[in-house]
Amino acid sequence: MSTRWPVHPAPVTGEALTSWLRRIAHRYGAEVEDLVLDTGFCISRPGDLDVAAPEEFINQLAGRTRTGTDTIRAMTLGWQTPWLLDQLEPAAEAYTTYTRQLAVLLPRGRRRDRTVEDWRAWLPTDAGWQHRACPRCTMESTPPCPYQLAWLVPLLLSCPVHHCRLERHNGPVGYHDFWHVSPGRPEPRPVGAAIRSMDQRTWQALTTGSVALPRHRVHAGLWFRLLRTLLDELGATIIECGAPGRLTRQVWDRTGHPVRAGQGPWRPYEELSDQRQLQSLEAAATAIHLLETRAMTCPGREAEVFLPQPDISRDPGSTEQTTDPTAIRW
Repeated sequence: MSTRWPVHPAPVTGEALTSWLRRIAHRYGAEVEDLVLDTGFCISRPGDLDVAAPEEFINQLAGRTRTGTDTIRAMTLGWQTPWLLDQLEPAAEAYTTYTRQLAVLLPRGRRRDRTVEDWRAWLPTDAGWQHRACPRCTMESTPPCPYQLAWLVPLLLSCPVHHCRLERHNGPVGYHDFWHVSPGRPEPRPVGAAIRSMDQRTWQALTTGSVALPRHRVHAGLWFRLLRTLLDELGATIIECGAPGRLTRQVWDRTGHPVRAGQGPWRPYEELSDQRQLQSLEAAATAIHLLETRAMTCPGREAEVFLPQPDISRDPGSTEQTTDPTAIRW
């Protein structure tokens, strides 16, 4: 029988597991590692808990905090399997399976199949984790400030609550607390309508399991794959794109960023630098906006999900108007 921790703040909606553990540990003047040891586990990298926590650890944590196991699981990226990720374990064919089933900007089959070792959708490599946070969320909370699970992966450009850019901070998860005392803390930067719309949909997918698109509502898993497909198409090489590459260049021109975010040899989105990931997300938001406003027509089969509903309204009491004087008007 586990011993209950008498003091434990409630988790915040969307919070990462290690963020919650850090806030609990703060009440006892301890570290996250100390709490993990108290449950009978030893984890070399606490951040791994945000990806997938061992089931027995979740049970032990639930007993010590009287928090439901599903609530704790939802604080890990593994909870989003198979929506955000197909699976937690890397597989050789995972990249092609995730990014080649759909087509938006380019015709289906234009991009060649690729094998990417140790690839998992949206999850950076060990050296590629970049930590960003919302300045307003941080300044409106009391240290230790909660850290959103969605801030851990390159899914969002902005905070879905305050609609300002997520800003990078130095140090591990949670060290955005220093913005409270740092004279150089970032000022909130509002984002445009295209980014705001895209991020709101991603937040819908993460929190409700579905996304409202112009023509119909789609499952969260489809939204994540649509977005990842767009990023892959925007990063496709000139040889892969062929003639339809003019469409991806049109998108990049509208963003003001270099084509393919300036990358040379092809690399998957998860392995790009923080700056190139952010520029690629901006390009994806721009592409969606161009499709929704009919400023661009694309040959991909799934491009139609972004098109607005056709206007089929008609005044039944009015006759059709024509400039042809010989037309019959019945």
